[in-house]
Amino acid sequence: MIWVFDSSPLIYLNKVGLNWIFEQLEGEKFVPTQVYEQQGKIRGDADAIISDDLVKRAVIKVVRVENGFKEMLKSLEEELHEGELEVLALAKDKGGVAILDESIAREIGSVFKIEVHGTLFLLFLMVEKGKMRKEEAKDKVDLMIRKGFRLGHEEYLEFLKLLGGCQKRK
Repeated sequence: MIWVFDSSPLIYLNKVGLNWIFEQLEGEKFVPTQVYEQQGKIRGDADAIISDDLVKRAVIKVVRVENGFKEMLKSLEEELHEGELEVLALAKDKGGVAILDESIAREIGSVFKIEVHGTLFLLFLMVEKGKMRKEEAKDKVDLMIRKGFRLGHEEYLEFLKLLGGCQKRK
């Protein structure tokens, strides 16, 4: 499996102590240069320092994105920021999964037949693998919300409903 991350999964999972999730994901993990540079390392943000550590330990690789698909997506610059464009382009190029939280970016990814998921998907995976309890996942999402993660009321209720149905894989 190939995983390509936008900034919000990195920021919020790191902010709530779930950076270990990146190590648990099977396969290669990438972050486009544009996304990596968006991190608040210069300001000394803790989440950016954690991301930097993940890169230094080669858990996640930073990759420059230069391909024709990215150029084609440039026409969507008013809808998506540069990092989202690069995540989608890299996921398309590598046949990977794009992990981003902006709904418009996920919709555009789906249109182009890119597998797209958000940060909460990663928590579901950890619950299913038995690496995290349902209660812990809920508590971490609540903490993410308190730290600025945007999740609408209906999306939160859907998360709780889906979490209730999660089964541990054997």
